[in-house]
Amino acid sequence: MNRIILSLLLIAIIISSCKKESVQHINIIDKQKIAEITKDGLTATLWSDNTSLQTGYTKIYISLKDIQSKEIKNASVTYLPVMDMVSMGKKHSSPKENPRYNDEINLYEGAVVFTMPSSATDGWQLDVSVNGKPISFPLTIATSSKKSTGSYLGTDGEKYVVSLIPPAKWQVGLNDLEIFISKQLSMMEFTAEDGFTIEFEPEMPSMDHGSPNNTNPISIGNGHYKGKVNYTMTGDWRLHFKLKKNNEVIVDDAYVDVLF
Repeated sequence: MNRIILSLLLIAIIISSCKKESVQHINIIDKQKIAEITKDGLTATLWSDNTSLQTGYTKIYISLKDIQSKEIKNASVTYLPVMDMVSMGKKHSSPKENPRYNDEINLYEGAVVFTMPSSATDGWQLDVSVNGKPISFPLTIATSSKKSTGSYLGTDGEKYVVSLIPPAKWQVGLNDLEIFISKQLSMMEFTAEDGFTIEFEPEMPSMDHGSPNNTNPISIGNGHYKGKVNYTMTGDWRLHFKLKKNNEVIVDDAYVDVLF
């Protein structure tokens, strides 16, 4: 009897272990490998949700392994996106969110807002710092099929970047809506901006109508605002956002486009 019980326990442990390994494997497979660099005994691999990177708010994941190919889960990691505009002799950065380790997908998860595409002369690179050690990844950024981010000069004299965070899939009816707002401090520095009250209105330009039962996005912290958008039909939609502080309009019409 004891042998039977021990055998059953061993089988249960093996099955449980296989399930855990399977979940981890699937999570990694769900991401697309963008680039990999090995430097000073550290291997850093960039991952994305899509096969190519486009303008707009983009999740950028990174995995780290030491010289013995052991996964590193507790590193201090930061991102700095840099656009080298060789044609104009200058460089600039863009809004970003530094990565944090996500146990569910076994990757560090961060984001970058790519504000313009790469060109024949001008290109992006992502400078990554791992425990103070620099690694630089050259990146090619394509133009998104629809405008998903925009820069605006506010009536307060500040520059703001408003970006749509697209869901996995839009659908007819009520959808969660999330945007990310950053303020430009300099050519190389941006900060998340939480202080806005937002009025929101969807429009379907080709059909000359909007939709009812939408919810204005409200701040949830770290520059993120969440609301609801109601799509009454498939097609092209334009989402208009009015940004206000202390009842004063700072940006009258920040907008993004959606097609599904």
